[in-house]
This record gives sequence, structure tokens and C-alpha cells, in this order.
Amino acid sequence: MTTPAGDDEADPPRPSGGFRVVAPGAALGRYELIEELGEGGMATVYRARDTELRRDVAIKILFPHLAKRAEIVRRFDREARAAAALEHPNILRVYDVGGGTAAGAGAGGDPPYIVMELVRGATLKDAIDKHGPLLAELAACAGALLADALAAAHAAGVIHRDVKPANAMVASDGRLLLADFGVARVEDDDSLVTRTGALLGTPAFMSPEQATGADVDPRTDVYSLGATLYQLATGSPPYTGAAARVVAAIAAGELVAPVRRRPAIGGELSRQIERMMATDPARRPATAAAAAVELRALVAAAGLGDPADELAAYFADPPAYLAAKTPVVVKSLADRARAARDGGNLPRAIALVDRASALAPGDPAITTLVEQLATRRPAPRWLVLAGLGSVGVAAAAAYGLFAARGATDILVDAAGLDAAAAPAVVVDARAIDAAAAPPVPPVPIVDAAAAPIADRRPDARTRIAAGAADARIAVASTPPVDAAVAVAPPPPPDAAGPATRTAISIAMDSWCDLTIDGEARGRLAGKRRTYDVAPGDHALVCQKGSTGIAWRQTVHVDAGQTVAVAGALLTKVIVTIATRGKVTIDATSYAPGDKVTLVSTSHRVEADGKAFHLPFPRAATCTLRDTGDPERPVDCFPPP
Repeated sequence: MTTPAGDDEADPPRPSGGFRVVAPGAALGRYELIEELGEGGMATVYRARDTELRRDVAIKILFPHLAKRAEIVRRFDREARAAAALEHPNILRVYDVGGGTAAGAGAGGDPPYIVMELVRGATLKDAIDKHGPLLAELAACAGALLADALAAAHAAGVIHRDVKPANAMVASDGRLLLADFGVARVEDDDSLVTRTGALLGTPAFMSPEQATGADVDPRTDVYSLGATLYQLATGSPPYTGAAARVVAAIAAGELVAPVRRRPAIGGELSRQIERMMATDPARRPATAAAAAVELRALVAAAGLGDPADELAAYFADPPAYLAAKTPVVVKSLADRARAARDGGNLPRAIALVDRASALAPGDPAITTLVEQLATRRPAPRWLVLAGLGSVGVAAAAAYGLFAARGATDILVDAAGLDAAAAPAVVVDARAIDAAAAPPVPPVPIVDAAAAPIADRRPDARTRIAAGAADARIAVASTPPVDAAVAVAPPPPPDAAGPATRTAISIAMDSWCDLTIDGEARGRLAGKRRTYDVAPGDHALVCQKGSTGIAWRQTVHVDAGQTVAVAGALLTKVIVTIATRGKVTIDATSYAPGDKVTLVSTSHRVEADGKAFHLPFPRAATCTLRDTGDPERPVDCFPPP
């Protein structure tokens, strides 16, 4: 327990591990604790002051009862090293690590702690608790940025293993940051902690393989990202209840389609989430980067822009954003519905119109579209009841789905049918002698009672009346219609414009905040971006936050010209090998006495039979030496 500030107890108890108990007002090295911000699964988080750099930071301090256990301390340290090795605009930055080296000392040493970027904001969970579930396209924006962050972590050999809305921070400037690598598994780590089958993570967001203690790979984070999008889009987690019941449901794949929980999200995002949450990892997107591409395609198809810009605008003023952008999405849905209708893809047209109706009930343009569909096109000969998504009464009426009088009702919850798995029930609406027609196979009744009452809509079910004398129907053996939505990838953000474009195209080797002639132009993340400018000279500055590291260049651009430039923020470091034996760095072997020039980022190192990712310092030179630590047998030390 943390001793409260102002407690009368003069000498607080110390854990048997020898670390002292700290509270606001205490100092850890150069950091002064100011206030407690909250607790996670392993540690307490404080706001603190860095007395040397004169800035506020966040410090995560391992719980005293966990600090007694050497394996937990090692995992806590690995969290710090894993996170410190990652550089990405959507990953919370780790500045420093300390404590944990004076266990058993009579006076009690500093407890293990990690120093991180202080984010003044809230989590995605806080945001949806306050404002409700996100517009589907905004959920896709958040998913794309988090997928980018996960792709960077996976490239460095780190699996997060606890992706959820509560671990995604929204900074005051609208930046989205993936945080808390507290249960991250470094891919090459073979310690007992990762092989005991211990249940690490949050059950409702865990993949089946993680929930059952099986081996995991980066696709487990893809699953958890899908579960995160589920809560962002519907307002509720994919599974609820006791942990044992949740784990059993995850392993059995008992997922309720997101569109059944909240029809307004539509079939496109629902299908994407279901694919990311496939029980079989092989059916998920192969990588986080692939998932990011697909999510960006959903955003672009709706007429929205860069995901980071869209989220920043939303979090700055949610009501104003929705008032401005919901009509954009509705118009896109209507346009795509007309295109689908004209192309003969009736199931897609119905699904798109229905979602537009859910987002803008009573909208005159959508009402007009429904009327046009009803008057300009006759009722289709084939009515496909599988894979329609969430079919509303208005859209159903537009296609003449209501049959004759005196009928027995067949109630179909089309939102719960999966286009890939459910057999298509095809009805021939031509006049056929009812007595001679074969019986219609029973249409499955999908119970929507599991959905929250607030999410139920009267038009979430389609009522089809099967008539007596006038509605003579027969089942035809027509192949199922594929109702899958084909979404083309969006054009790259720097797609070339007209030949007369006057612009600067910039690529950097690491993330940084760009200004052109003193005007902020957003954050670059290693991807080339093109910016329109006026003819003449332009001063470019790209700075890594508050680190003081910056790139500067002046560029001259003539009218009608696009000038391409490339900048570098990662420094070169000359590494001297001073280990007992050979080491391998990025698949190249080096012997003692060798020198190699690297960039100051994380590299894969193999030494003493151990493979791991090692961050090299921002220094002109460093010496690679043995450490005696079995988890990290070598490290690179800059000159004192």
C-alpha cells in the first residue's frame, strides 16, 4: 500500500525485498513525486517533476508486494526496455528507468520505476463513457493509428498483449497514444514468466490463444485491436461476465456481430472487426500493418481525411464534429447505394441505405432515395435474405419486400446473418401455384435480446409477409449472392496532383513535428508526405517533440515544381565490440575489437545464446560490453 500524504506514521513499513515505500513528496533520484494519478495492474502512476530538465513527467512505480518477487521486477524492467526501444508518434514515450538495484539494503532502496511522457488527457474508454460510442469511421481512424503503433512494436519484436480502450491515451492535442506495455512479451524472451501459462492481460480483449495459455504471435494483438474497435463502435466490450465465462466464450468463438449490437455502425466495419477477431489466427489480417490499410480504406470510402486529423478534430469538440461530418458520411453512403443499385448489387444497396437511415433518420435526401428506389426499380425477381447486413423497414419497403394480405409473418433478423457462413434463402416472387410449390425452408430467427435496450431499433428487423392466395412463393436453387463489400485502398496521402502543382515532398527517417515557414504542418512518421507551397524559398524544421532534436533545411521551389527532400534525425553511433566472444548485430557477426557504425535505434543482437532487441544510445561512440545479466548479456555504454 502507498502511504498517503500527511500520514502520521513516522516510519512506514518496508517490504521484505528492501525497497522503501514512497508517497507524494518523496524523491526518486532527480524526480520529485507530486500526486498520485492512478493504478494499473502492476504499478501506481504519479505525476512527478524532473528537477534537471524542469518538466513534469509520469512515473510508474511497481507495487511493493510485487517488488518482493524477482521475476516480476525483471518483467517490469523488460517493460521499460521494450517501450524505450520503440519510437512512433502513436506510442507513449518512455524517458528513463531507475530503482530496483538496492534490494536488501538496510536503509531500503528506491523501488523499481519507469519515467514516461506525461499525457494530459483521457483514455479512449473515458471518451466513449462520456460521449458514447464512436461513429464507425472514427472507430476505424482510431484502429488505423493503433495498428500503426502495433506494427512498429511488432517490427521491434514486441507483442503488447493488453490492447484495449483503457490503454489508448488521448492527449490534450488530440494525439492517440498506445500505452502500458506492462504485460508485453518480447518475442525472443524465453523466461519462465512467459512460459508458465499465467493469464496476463484483460480477459474480454484477449485472443483465444492468449486466453487458453497457448503460444502467441503478433496476430494476438490484431485480435485485441478488433475487440477494442468492438467497444469503440458499440459502446460495450465483446464479452462480459465472470472471467471464466468470458474465457470460455472467447475460446468457443461466441461473438455477437457488432452490427447486431448497434446497427448504425453498418456492415463494413462489423465485418472487418469480426475478421480481426476470428478464432483461427490464420483468418485474421496477417499483420497489424495490413489491418491499418483496410481500416484506412473504410475511412477514405466515407469521404473523411487523415485518421490523425479526424480524431484530433473530434476530440476537440465532439458535438461540432459530428454535426459537420455525419452529413458527409450519410452522403457517401447514399452515393455508394446508388452506385450499387445501378451495378445490380441490391444487397449492398439495401445495407448502405439502411445505415444512412440509422445515422440520419428522417433525412429528406435519404427518404427521397428510398422513394426513388421504390418507384424507379421494380421489385427484384430474386430476394436474397442472407448477408444483407442490418436491413431497415424503409429500405425493405423500397424493394417491395412486403407481400400480400392475410399472410403469416416470417420474422428475420438480417443483422445477425453472416454473408459468408449463412446459406442464402432465395425466393422466386413470380406467380406460382402455391399448392405445387415445395415448402420454404425455415428462416432462422436470430434473437437480438442480448443487445442493450438502447441499441435496439424498430427497423432492425424486416417483417416479410408470406401471403395465401396472392403471395405464391417457391424456393429456387440459385447460387448465393456475394454481399461482401469491396473497398479499394485509399490513394497515398502524397499522391501526385496536377502537373502545375507547386509543392515540397518530404520523407524523414523517424517521427517529428514539421513546420514550414513557421507554420505547423503536422507530424511526419517516416512516410513521405507532400505539401503545397508558394513559389520561392521555404524554411523547413522537423523537431522530435521537446527533446531538442531537430532537422532543418531551406528549400527553393519554382512554380509548377515539386521538390523532393529527405531528412535524417537518427544519429550515427560507432560501436566498439569489447565482449568476451562474438556477437551478432542485425544478422552480421562481429568479433572482439571490431567496430561497426549503426544508427541510434533498436537493433537485434545475439550474444551468449540469447537473442533480443537492444536500443543503441544517441552518442557518437559506445562500447558493447558483457553485463552478466542473463536476460540482457551485453549492452552498449557511451563514454562517461
